[in-house]
Amino acid sequence: MSLEELHAGKILIVHQGALGDFILTLPAIMALREFLQPVWLEIMGHPWILQLVEGRYYADGIRDVNRAEIAPFFHEGAQLPEKMCGYFQKFDAAFVFGKGVAFERNLQRAGVKRVFLLSPYPEGKRHMIEHHICSLRALGIPSTPAPPRVFLQEEDRSWAKQFLRQRGWEQDGIIALHPGAGSSKKVWPPERFASVGRALAEDGWRLVIIQGPADEQVVQEMLGELNGIPHLVLRDLPLIKLGALLSCTSIFIGNDSGISHLAASLGVTTVTLFGPTDPEVWAPRGEKAFWLRGQADCSPCSLQQRNRCKRPRCMEGIEVKDLMELLVEIIKISRERAVSLSKRLSHHSMGGMSLSQH
Repeated sequence: MSLEELHAGKILIVHQGALGDFILTLPAIMALREFLQPVWLEIMGHPWILQLVEGRYYADGIRDVNRAEIAPFFHEGAQLPEKMCGYFQKFDAAFVFGKGVAFERNLQRAGVKRVFLLSPYPEGKRHMIEHHICSLRALGIPSTPAPPRVFLQEEDRSWAKQFLRQRGWEQDGIIALHPGAGSSKKVWPPERFASVGRALAEDGWRLVIIQGPADEQVVQEMLGELNGIPHLVLRDLPLIKLGALLSCTSIFIGNDSGISHLAASLGVTTVTLFGPTDPEVWAPRGEKAFWLRGQADCSPCSLQQRNRCKRPRCMEGIEVKDLMELLVEIIKISRERAVSLSKRLSHHSMGGMSLSQH
C-alpha cells in the first residue's frame, strides 16, 4: 500500500514518551494529519498526556498504551490477544515513535497494513522537531518545521477564568513559576526561584507556583524562602486544566520539563532553564520561547553521567541576575508590543482597552 493509498484512511500513532517528548512530536502529527487527511486518527500513549489532544485537532480518539492486553505486543514472538488484533486490524497504517522492532513486527502480525517505525532521538545536535520532520520527509510526506501548538477549547478558557475569579485573582500580571523537573539534576536551586519570585512580586507581579506529583520537596523549599509573599499554588492539576490556567499568565519560568513545553505550545512567553540537557536539541519552540543555559565543562552530559552527578554545577551556573536581566528585557519587549497594539486598536475606533500588564 503506497502513501497515496493511505489518504482518507484510518491512522494510528503510537507514542510512549513523556510530556515534553510528546509535545515536540506535535508538528509531525499535524503534518501527518494534513497530508493524509485521515477519516480517523487515533493516538496510543499515556492518557494523562493525550487529554491535551483528544478532540482538539490532533486526535479523534486515544488509547491507553499501558493496558495489560497491549503488553504482549512489545515482546518478540508473543501470543497476541485476539481482541487486540481485531483492534489493530482496523488501521490502514501505524506510525510508531520509538525503537520497538518487536512492536512493529507484532502490529504487522496483527494485520496493520503499513507500519512506520520513526526513530525517537536525533543524531548530533538536530532539534527534536527537525528530527521528526526529517523522518516524515524521508517517507515522502511533505513537512515544514513549526512550533508545537496545543489547542484549548472555549470551555477550558472559561473554566480557568472562573478558577482565578473565585480566588480573587484577575488575569493580568501573573507570572507562573515551576521549580520542579522530572530529574533532580535539572532543577535550579529552589532558593533562587524564590529570589526571582520576591523580586517580581516587589515589581507588582502576582505569582503562581506549579507543583506536580514529584515536585513537593522543591516547591516547599521555594515557598519557605518566599517570606510570606502572596502566591497561588496549583497542585497536581490535570494537564488540560493546567494548560488553561497557564494561558492566563503573562510569563512562565521553569526548568527543562514537560510543563515548560506545554507553556510554550500555548503561546505563553516562556523562559526555560537548562543545565545537563542540550537546548539546541530539547528547548521549547515558539515565537515567545526563551532559554538560559548554565555553563559547565561537563554540560551537556549523557544520562549515565547525569545519574552519577552529585552536584549539577551547570544548574548552579545560572545566577539570579542572569534570569532577572533576561526577564527585564522580555517584559520591556512585551510592553512595547502591547503599546503598539493598543495604538493600532485605537486607530480602528477601539480605544479604551488596556493591554499592559500593570
